Amino acid sequence: MLLILLSTLTVLFAVFIVILRTKLIIAKRISASLFKGVSKERNATADILRLSRKVIASQSKEKEFLPYFIKYTVRSLKANGGAILLKGEEDYFFGCSVAGTFPPLKEVSAQIESQLLSREKKHTEFMRGFKTKFTTNDLKKLCGTKGFVFFNQDAPESFPENFTKEAPFSLMAPIKIDDEIYGCIIVTSRGDFDAYSLSPNDGVYLIRLAEIASLCLEVIKAFKQRQEYESQIQVAREEGMTQVSSGIIHNIGNAVTIAKLAVTGLLEKFNVKPDDRPENLILEMIIPRMEKELAQGGLDKFLQDDPQGKEYFAIMKKLLGHVEDNTGESAVLLKSMASKLFHISEIIELQQRFMGELGTENMTNLKKVIESSISIFDESFNKRAYKIEMNLNDKVPEVLVDASMLTQVFINFIKNAIEAMETENDKTKKYGVSIVLKTEKQNDKNYAIIIIKDNGSGITDKVKEKMFLFGFSTKTKNNNSRRGIGLHFCLDCIKKYGGEVKIDTEVGKGTSFTISIPIAEQF
Repeated sequence: MLLILLSTLTVLFAVFIVILRTKLIIAKRISASLFKGVSKERNATADILRLSRKVIASQSKEKEFLPYFIKYTVRSLKANGGAILLKGEEDYFFGCSVAGTFPPLKEVSAQIESQLLSREKKHTEFMRGFKTKFTTNDLKKLCGTKGFVFFNQDAPESFPENFTKEAPFSLMAPIKIDDEIYGCIIVTSRGDFDAYSLSPNDGVYLIRLAEIASLCLEVIKAFKQRQEYESQIQVAREEGMTQVSSGIIHNIGNAVTIAKLAVTGLLEKFNVKPDDRPENLILEMIIPRMEKELAQGGLDKFLQDDPQGKEYFAIMKKLLGHVEDNTGESAVLLKSMASKLFHISEIIELQQRFMGELGTENMTNLKKVIESSISIFDESFNKRAYKIEMNLNDKVPEVLVDASMLTQVFINFIKNAIEAMETENDKTKKYGVSIVLKTEKQNDKNYAIIIIKDNGSGITDKVKEKMFLFGFSTKTKNNNSRRGIGLHFCLDCIKKYGGEVKIDTEVGKGTSFTISIPIAEQF
């Protein structure tokens, strides 16, 4: 009895050992399989990232990454063929790219099908832009919670009948961006006895590849958006420089016109026939006659009794009065001409300084920058009879900024103020802009405060919420500045120096922009 019990225990112990070893072997195999899967995914990630880097380096669009990606996926899964579809209008998928031997997604003749199966490039061109009958909702239903769908001797209802003939086994999975379906990836295999056949196990790996592709697409898309943003910001800067330059040229032209009018006036005054000049009448007619009468001893009698002589003093007084008036008017014209020539010199100096300082940061006197910005609009204010009031504190400390960029900022705000007053155009209203420069302490820190205020049309709440957004504009398409970058650029520039822009506005009453720029502490 004891021997039987010992034998039974020995058998049970042996069975336990076998079970334990079996579990250890299974666990080891699972671990190795998992490691292999993780390693495979890591390698795939590295490969796909290299593909996306190549696209970024070549300045391509994100869609040009997908042909590389589908070729890699087909090769990685040892599939016969594959295709990328992208979501289009009404959530229908349309063709993007084909790799390997992939069956057509629309009914074609046997001859065309044969050509497409054997020519990957031609098939891509044939399918690109083709609208399928397959939708994102169809894909969602098929994938369910698994995230992919595997077809064995089957295919979606909207696919051609011949599809399963060339691709009895296929896998499909969505490509998403921001949790929204961006496209669809399909890989196929024929199931030949000497070739690899796709299985549901490959679905998980396909999902991982699609996820990696999604991340790469997001990076590529963000990179492109950043490039476009920087490009448009550069356009805004160039537009700002053009505004400064055109304003300068316009002011020079106006100053030259006024100087020319002054010169023309002077020429008209001096281009009088000698006989008609007041001073010549005195020198050549009146004085010689008086000298003659004086020599004959009858000057007193001539001036007192002769009808002509009696008028001589009145005539001379009147003629000399003309000379005095002409001299005064000529002096005014000369002063005006000198002022305009001096203004031209100032404007040219501003242009030279603007171009010379562009892109450089120096300790800058804000009062001078504001005055330079206002001078660009001298003619605009004069022409429209708009009043400009300035209260600029010259004790405000200098700040470290790019003076040329800040000039563009002030020009943008002043230009907006003029346009706001033009928009309302109330004949009974006296329009004007006031500009204040002062210092102010905020949260124990000193700031230079610039307030640009107009009494124009004001801004609605709806526009106020969006006016600093990149690309937002209320201007018409015919307006050259319709890009909607100006105010966004202004805000960007002020933020660059640690400042901010506040807006206070009321429809029909006007708008006030308050710009604050931190002042460096003095040690």
